[in-house]
Amino acid sequence: MNTLKKEFLVAGVTGVILAISLVISNGMDFTGKRENVAQASENIQKVKVQNTNEQKTKIQTLMLNSIDHYKTAKGSFEYFSESGDFYISVDYQTNLSDSPQSYEKVYGLGKENNNGIVNATELGYEVSIYDGENLINYNSGSSDHQTNSVTKSNVPIKTIVKVGKVSEKERNYLKNTSIHERITTVDGEKAYIHRVDPSYMGIAKTSLFPEDIAMGFLVDSTLWDITGQEIIAGIKTIVIEGKLNSEYSKRYNAKTFKLNIDPKTGIMIQMEVFDSSGIIKESIKTKNIEINKNLDVNLFSIF
Repeated sequence: MNTLKKEFLVAGVTGVILAISLVISNGMDFTGKRENVAQASENIQKVKVQNTNEQKTKIQTLMLNSIDHYKTAKGSFEYFSESGDFYISVDYQTNLSDSPQSYEKVYGLGKENNNGIVNATELGYEVSIYDGENLINYNSGSSDHQTNSVTKSNVPIKTIVKVGKVSEKERNYLKNTSIHERITTVDGEKAYIHRVDPSYMGIAKTSLFPEDIAMGFLVDSTLWDITGQEIIAGIKTIVIEGKLNSEYSKRYNAKTFKLNIDPKTGIMIQMEVFDSSGIIKESIKTKNIEINKNLDVNLFSIF
C-alpha cells in the first residue's frame, strides 16, 4: 500500500462524523420524544424515479465524491443527535476552488424540559476557519458552550494551527471512485479509504461531503432504495429510504433512515433516522443553502 493511501486510510466505519469536536451544551437531556425535532419538509408529491442498481451506484458514488461537483456552498442546517446528546445549528461557507477555504459557526439550539424542546439559542458559540494556511478555532467562552478539553473554559479562547495546503495529487486521489474502490482490508478487518477535504471543513462536512453516510448507511445496496423526489430548502432532492444494518441500528437505537440528496452535487440536504415507532433519533435539516454563489470573503479572515 503506497504512502498516500496509508495517509487517508480510516479503519472501520467511524460513524456520521461524530469523531470531530461537537458543540454540546451543559444540562441537555434528550431522553424524551423527538417527533417535533425535525419539522416537516417542504414537500412535493413524490414522483416515480428509477431504482435500478445503476442509479443506486450513481447516487452513492456522487456522495462519495461530492467535493468534485461544486465550487462554493454556503448555508445553515440544524443537527440533532440523541446518541451524541446534542442539538446544534451550523452556519457555514466553503470554497473548493484552487484556493480552498472554509468557515463555520456552531451554537447550541435548546434544552428540553418536561414539555419537550425549548428552542432557545445558547449564548456560547464556536467558530472554525481555514484561511488557506491556518486552522483557526475560536470559542466564545460561554460555560454552556463546550467542545473538548482544549476549549472547555469560561473565557474566550483562540487557537491557530498552521497546516499544509493540500496538493493537487492529494486532492485528486480516489477521485470519482465507487464504494468498491474505497474498501480494503487492514489486519484482517474491513477498512474504508477516505478522500482528503482540501478546505478542512468541520461539522459542515457531514452535509457537504457525506462520504461517511455513503460508506455506512448505503454500503449494502439491498437495504435501501431510491423512492422519489422532494424539494428541501429549494433543492429538488432524490429521496433514499432504507434499513440500518445491525451496527448502525445498535449505535443509534434506530431501525430506518431517510436521506435527501442533491442529484447534481451529492450534498446531503436532509437526513432522518427513526426508531421502530417512527421517532427521530438523529437528524440533519438544511434551513438554507446556496451552491456556486458568491461568498462573504471577510468571514475567512475575521480573526
